[in-house]
Amino acid sequence: MSDKKETELNYHEEENAMVQDLDDLKELGKEMEQISEKNDEDKLNQSHDSDVRSDLD
Repeated sequence: MSDKKETELNYHEEENAMVQDLDDLKELGKEMEQISEKNDEDKLNQSHDSDVRSDLD
């Protein structure tokens, strides 16, 4: 009985997994890096008080 339950758990883990193999993991990493870079650019381009921003000197 425990084998059947374990098999069901593994099936659901695979079904809901974001990656299936190393290639998927690499692709996910690239996507996350692109999102991070875009977020960094968006933050940098936000308007802020110039007295607070040290990168505008």
